[in-house]
Amino acid sequence: MNKLLVCLLLGAACHLPLYAADAAKTEPAAKAPATNAPTPNASVQKHQTSKISINSATEAELQLLKGIGEAKAKAIVEYRKQYGRFASVEDLTKVPGVGQKVLDDNRDLLSL
Repeated sequence: MNKLLVCLLLGAACHLPLYAADAAKTEPAAKAPATNAPTPNASVQKHQTSKISINSATEAELQLLKGIGEAKAKAIVEYRKQYGRFASVEDLTKVPGVGQKVLDDNRDLLSL
């Protein structure tokens, strides 16, 4: 009797993970509760994870910065193509349309 009970328990233990995996495939995912908190956007996530290199960032990456839209991002990339790498973060203000305020707002997010 004990051997039979042990076999049944072992058999059930072996099949339980398989059953759980099948159930996860067929059951719909539970919805997260709705909250009034705003969802972080890509720029917030980007700012939290890494700095943006003004010498290698794409136009899309530059647009994640505060005060940098499509036109300014394009101007930064064009300036870089024409004059080469920026020697300092402060050189960003040499780009037409990028002023000291934009630099100050993003200084902690910028790198070379």
